[in-house]
Amino acid sequence: MWLLLAFLSAALLGFYDVFKKKSLRDNAVLPVLFLNTLFSSLIFLPFILVSAFAPSVLGGTMFDVPWWVEVHKFIVVKSFIVLSSWIFGYFGMKHLPLTIVGPINATRPVMVLVGAMLVFGERLNLYQWIGVMLAIVSFFMLSRSGKKEGIDFKHNKWILFIVLAAVAGAVSGLYDKYLMKQLNPMLVQSWYNVYQVFIMCPIILLLWY
Repeated sequence: MWLLLAFLSAALLGFYDVFKKKSLRDNAVLPVLFLNTLFSSLIFLPFILVSAFAPSVLGGTMFDVPWWVEVHKFIVVKSFIVLSSWIFGYFGMKHLPLTIVGPINATRPVMVLVGAMLVFGERLNLYQWIGVMLAIVSFFMLSRSGKKEGIDFKHNKWILFIVLAAVAGAVSGLYDKYLMKQLNPMLVQSWYNVYQVFIMCPIILLLWY
């Protein structure tokens, strides 16, 4: 069952990238990203409001959003990290083919594994080390094939943007590990989307001005 869910997740992520690429076609990056953060926050807003004003409705369920004001500073940091990853990723995806973006994004779990080893002192098993080496080799081969398509990995700023997006995404994953040790997952998931909207608002207003 879990294997089936893993394949389903991978398929949905593939569709997500395709639709994200299509939404960026002939559109400016930042307005598309703002709408993404806005719609994401609207999905979680009902859970926040119900938990705040009618706590008995969702209390004790996985959808309950506890009101822990003192921890919101950590969630704001999470919002900045994720938004940085999305900004770099959206700009890179707009100017690069998905055949390049996808494999680079696929190296993100490897970065998380290495980060977990360095930050949390975790140890990789043999299969994980093999996965790390394969990711490094595949990235090298991808750079070689990219040159045939006229994309120089060393001098293309959009490649740098995608790499920075992957690094920021890996940092977000490691930070999640830290947050999940002490915070409610729904609290983090709900509020970091809302805070991203507030972060994006002045950027969009500045652009319009």
